[in-house]
Amino acid sequence: MSRLARFSLRNRALVALATLVAIVFGGISLTSLKLELIPSLEFPGMAVVAADPGASPEVIDAQVSTPIESAASSIDGVTGTTTTSATGVSSVFVELEYGTDMDAARQELESTLSSGTSGLPDDVDPQVIAGSIDDFPVIQISVAASGDLEGLAQKVDTDVVPLLSDLEGVRDVTVTGAPEREVQIALRPAALVASGAEPSSIATALTDNGVLVPAGSLTTGDRTLSVQVGTRLTEVADLEALPLVGAKAGTTLGDVADVEVTTSPVTSIARTDGDPSVSIGITKTPSGNTVDISHAVQEVFSDIEDAVGGDASVDVVFDQAPFIEQSVEDLTTEGLLGLVFAVVVILLFLLSLRSTLVTAISIPLSVLVTLIGLYVTGYSLNILTLGALTVAIGRVVDDSIVVIENIKRHLSYGEEKSHAILQAVREVAGAVTSSTLATVAVFLPIAFVGGQVGQLFRPFALTVTLALLASLLVSLTIIPVLASWFLRSPDTQVDPALVREQAHQKERRGLLQRIYVPLLDKSIGHPVITLVIAGVLLIGTFAMTPFLKTNFLGDRGQNTVSL
Repeated sequence: MSRLARFSLRNRALVALATLVAIVFGGISLTSLKLELIPSLEFPGMAVVAADPGASPEVIDAQVSTPIESAASSIDGVTGTTTTSATGVSSVFVELEYGTDMDAARQELESTLSSGTSGLPDDVDPQVIAGSIDDFPVIQISVAASGDLEGLAQKVDTDVVPLLSDLEGVRDVTVTGAPEREVQIALRPAALVASGAEPSSIATALTDNGVLVPAGSLTTGDRTLSVQVGTRLTEVADLEALPLVGAKAGTTLGDVADVEVTTSPVTSIARTDGDPSVSIGITKTPSGNTVDISHAVQEVFSDIEDAVGGDASVDVVFDQAPFIEQSVEDLTTEGLLGLVFAVVVILLFLLSLRSTLVTAISIPLSVLVTLIGLYVTGYSLNILTLGALTVAIGRVVDDSIVVIENIKRHLSYGEEKSHAILQAVREVAGAVTSSTLATVAVFLPIAFVGGQVGQLFRPFALTVTLALLASLLVSLTIIPVLASWFLRSPDTQVDPALVREQAHQKERRGLLQRIYVPLLDKSIGHPVITLVIAGVLLIGTFAMTPFLKTNFLGDRGQNTVSL
């Protein structure tokens, strides 16, 4: 590994250029990384819901659930299914292996179910639902205004939803609490019999009318226009005027049925501070930035109020962004404090401002290189990756401290600068490399854990690994170059043997040596007692684990309660 130091000293301009590139691209990565609370988790399962109104559970099980289970079993990666057959509805949950491409699996299952070979009844339309943590709303807002709730809901659908859908990173906008309108046709049996029409003629009239049908094209000169026939039905009067096939001449739908527009049965209710409102949930795309989307939504609040008009008000019901920003801010503050304290401790031990500054450079450089790795691998800044950076800050500086301290020692012997740097790096390169790789060997295997634990902690493990490897590279390449530029050899000729002896005596008189050496002598002189104490501490530590609290993410400081 000392060859890296030799290469760096011979190509100092190249090392300086690489350092500047790392700083620039690290800064770009920092501003480009997504901000999330936790890494995106994808649940390895799909739910298939199919309705057949009026069918008994036995019929549902035989004609709906069984064909769905058969179709699901043909999908790659399926580990099992759980089925519930109830009156009129079938629910099948399909479990898949972790790592399965959920989008591809869902498309394959939908294709299988929609094919004619699925065995499902013709009037059964199954819905396949696959979700991840990205399916939870990034921000939930409510829109309220005095007056008619139906009018408010219509303005939200026509003006507000398109406004929010156009924001960058928004995948879907869902509206709840809005009353829906439907057309009800109530037959008058006596009038229907008198007209001579069959009930099926009404369905035929509705199917054959109100649609636009392509009827070819019309060419005039150098222009070609498409031709469509038919007229859309936009009012109740249009429906009432539909002629019925098989009935007496001139009989229309309005002659045999009452047609009216009514409000659909309520399926969702939204209230804000007790008043009726319309709730809007915004979900993001997998590549969307939660914080950016939240801010973009709040920036268009005034546009939403203008679109709704009147005394409209927009309120935030739930927002992930403040929790994320607070977590990022807290961890960033802790990381910066760790950086400051690490520099202070280095200064106290090295007692050299130049050596301290050279060593401290390894911390931000290692972090910037790690951020580049996170950006390239597609991970985000979240409480786990930021926590990993915070943990790594204290460790990434170790390699540089060892290297710079040994370089400083050799320079104090009066050796020629280049020779002193190479000799110092050669002496500690093996130890530095082995200690770093040993630490990497602790964290890196976590990245290969399967299941949900692997999805959650893989970014943590890779972040620590990248930071440690970056610190090793910095200590063996950039630190020697900086040492050659900023560290000085003694101004006068010195006796290396005398300097070594003085340094040895100074170390023996130090407080650390006076405490540590006697303790070490006693430990070696009484090995049985030492091992017994170590064993008691080990057993006692394991005995205390049942008293530790266990939860998923702990208190995140949320100010909302969901019931």
